[in-house]
Amino acid sequence: MTFPQALQKGDTIGITSTARKINSDELQFAIEFLEQKGFNIKLGSCIGKEDNQFAGTDKERTASINELIEDDSVQAILCARGGYGSVRIVDQINWHALQSSPKWICGYSDVTVLHARLNRLSIASLHSTMPVNFKSNSVPALKSFVSALSGKHTSLKAETHE
Repeated sequence: MTFPQALQKGDTIGITSTARKINSDELQFAIEFLEQKGFNIKLGSCIGKEDNQFAGTDKERTASINELIEDDSVQAILCARGGYGSVRIVDQINWHALQSSPKWICGYSDVTVLHARLNRLSIASLHSTMPVNFKSNSVPALKSFVSALSGKHTSLKAETHE
């Protein structure tokens, strides 16, 4: 399994939506939180676009994630939200570029199809919270997310239960 490099203060995180529409106002809390942690933010070109329930057409959403994948200044990509739509573009994503230069891809829900493809390519990813949820996440959960991106692994302990 190939692990993308750990993020450091000053690194850039791209935010895009491979599925449902979202605007920059809905991302403001997440943007401010990540900037306070020392990261730069770059919004994907599909943020604010709308095609029915989607963040732009399939072609626009594909272009948005591929632009972030191919941008050497971006070290991680957060999918802004789930919904439906990632499966429609999964085969058009530039996976070859990610194999050449792995980046963290983060999210859950509809984004799981991207994690499945990355797993087949032996590239680690983060099944994690997404920017649309940052405001409702607890502070420890958000700190854990940033720690994971920064290469600081935590372990969870739980008592067994029948």
